[in-house]
Amino acid sequence: MMIHHMSFGVSNPGRVAQVLAELTGATAMRAPTPPFPHGAWFVLAGDDRGSFLEILPATAVFDPDAPLGLRQRPADFAPGSGHVLISTIRSSGEIEAIAKREGWRSQEVETGLFKIVKVWIDATVLVELFAKGETQRYIDTFGAPGMATLEDRLRDLETTLANVLAEKLPPKVLAEALGHPV
Repeated sequence: MMIHHMSFGVSNPGRVAQVLAELTGATAMRAPTPPFPHGAWFVLAGDDRGSFLEILPATAVFDPDAPLGLRQRPADFAPGSGHVLISTIRSSGEIEAIAKREGWRSQEVETGLFKIVKVWIDATVLVELFAKGETQRYIDTFGAPGMATLEDRLRDLETTLANVLAEKLPPKVLAEALGHPV
C-alpha cells in the first residue's frame, strides 16, 4: 500500500498550503479549476512517488451524486476524525513557532512509539508532523522491521497507557473520549 495524496478542507487553502510547504520543504501550487474546486491548492513533495496534500476550501465536499463528485455547502468548522502525519524539515521548536505565528494550536506528543507535533488548523483539522530526525522510530515500528513485533508492542502500549490514564482521569472522561469503558 502506498498513500499518494490526501485532502482536507480549511478556511484559507492558499495560506494553509503556503505554511505547510514552509514546514515541509514542499512546493505550494494552486490546483486547476476544474476539476478541483475554486480555491484549492496542492502541497507537492516532488518525491519519486508524487506525494502531495490537496488543500480544499472547507465549503467543498465530495458527494457521489453531485456533478464532478463535488458540491458546495456552508463551511462546517467542526473537528473531524481524519488526520495526516507528515515529515518536516523543521525542528519541533520551529514547528511550534510557525503554528503560533499562524494562530494554530500545537502540542509536542511522545506517543510511546514515536514523537510528533500536533498542529490544529482552523482548530478543526489535525496535521501531525515529524520534526526533523524523528521518523526512524515510526519506520522501525510500522515499517517492515517492526511488523514481527508490532502486535505485542501495541498491546503493551495499550496496557501501559490504560493504567497511566486511569490514574489521571475519571472513568467517565475516559469512556467518553475512547467511546467505551477502559
